[in-house]
Amino acid sequence: MVLGRIGGWAPPFQLSVAQIIVLVASFAAVTWTWSAWAPLLPDTLALVVAVGVPAGAAWALRRVRIEGRSLPRAFLGYLVLWCQPADGVVGGHPYRPGRPKHCADARTWLAATGP
Repeated sequence: MVLGRIGGWAPPFQLSVAQIIVLVASFAAVTWTWSAWAPLLPDTLALVVAVGVPAGAAWALRRVRIEGRSLPRAFLGYLVLWCQPADGVVGGHPYRPGRPKHCADARTWLAATGP
């Protein structure tokens, strides 16, 4: 799914929903950590990093493929896999193996037969 217009505004390029999420989240992370790394760089370079890192992350997300699927679809697939029962499903219900039976629980009666 690609967004062409956002609230009546058309960006200069098309973005997917995942790209917008990564763009906003990475821009927020860069903004929140600004005081930690920005004083170490010249002002112009810090501004380039603050704009370039989110833009680069959103661009890279468009190219990422995991097992032939886009990143959001791969994440959803792994989430469904992690939510499945460890022993599998039988007839739509989680498989629960029976309780183990110990030989000590079984009683064997031997009858002696005459000569």
